[in-house]
Amino acid sequence: MGGSGSGRPSENWRGGRKPKSAMAVAGTGLPEIPADMPIEVRPHWWRLIDMTQGVAFSQDTFALTELSWLLWRQQKFNEKLQSMPCDDELNRLSLAIGRAILILLSQFGLTPRSRQSLLVPRDEPDEPDELDRLQRDF
Repeated sequence: MGGSGSGRPSENWRGGRKPKSAMAVAGTGLPEIPADMPIEVRPHWWRLIDMTQGVAFSQDTFALTELSWLLWRQQKFNEKLQSMPCDDELNRLSLAIGRAILILLSQFGLTPRSRQSLLVPRDEPDEPDELDRLQRDF
């Protein structure tokens, strides 16, 4: 009942878009810092863990580790570029690392565009809003 063409919105309708299941991002456990991660890379790890609370799980440890290393490498390349201007090879490597960082950041919803489609699981069920109540009582 409802849906397109019937004049009545379907049960899943929200402003023209069907809501996605929050279970799409669910995982288990929290990511744990790799024991062999060097001390220089760890600040990047902890910053990422703070930024990805609620969306990063133990299954994401590898991606977060890679992203931590990429951020550290990017920092080192930027330091070298400041002391050695006009090094085309370092510039190309820095750009390649930057692209890889953006790809991984978007996977965790850490860019403005990717954040718009990120679904975060909730601990408690949603309260029915006015539209839900009207549809139920209709």
